[in-house]
Amino acid sequence: MSNKKLIFIFAHPDDETFASGGTILRYSQRPDCEIILYCATRGEAGRPGTPPLCPQEQLGEVRTQELEEATAVLGIDRLILRDFGDGKLQMFPFERLVADIANILVKEKPNGVITFPPDGISGHPDHQVIQRATAAAVDSLSFSVPLYYVAVPPTENDPPPEWEATHRIEVGPWRKGIMEALSCHRTQHLSIERVFPGVLQGDWPSLRTVEYYRETGKTVDITEKELL
Repeated sequence: MSNKKLIFIFAHPDDETFASGGTILRYSQRPDCEIILYCATRGEAGRPGTPPLCPQEQLGEVRTQELEEATAVLGIDRLILRDFGDGKLQMFPFERLVADIANILVKEKPNGVITFPPDGISGHPDHQVIQRATAAAVDSLSFSVPLYYVAVPPTENDPPPEWEATHRIEVGPWRKGIMEALSCHRTQHLSIERVFPGVLQGDWPSLRTVEYYRETGKTVDITEKELL
């Protein structure tokens, strides 16, 4: 039975692989660790591909299936999928979102929670809402749990000394798995090709070898190499 848990909290299908695919793969292979993914929307407001791989009105259903395929590749133990409205999280009752996340954290009592940084990485409003809701949920708990923000350096493998991160997670051995998980998100091929050029053509060696995180409340200093 697993005795440690990591919960990844994101907004859309594919966020998990874009942001933390290597980290998820790394920890999912540890027999003492359970990986849980919380996804707030079904991604129905995105693009269905070019040319379209499905009608727009079916995109949420298709992306749900893509996410389920990716979670299997990543070794995620449990998927908690909500339907709170892609592109509409700013209009969703914030306290209800916080309560939903907090209830899961109380039930699961994880050893770590991972989500977006305050800027959402890409600036997407849904990402920013999820960060705020996750931080509020963690703050509401009667017990302490480490909260980690995904951190993307200006230069992927050589961040400047002043760059803000606390954890450096080696993911080089899992790059092929990242590629396989990205490939599950077929409708999002344009975004994948923009962020990870060549990966859909099999160029997994070009993927990042390190994923960075910033633990809230900690002095910024990249000294830690494990989240658990």
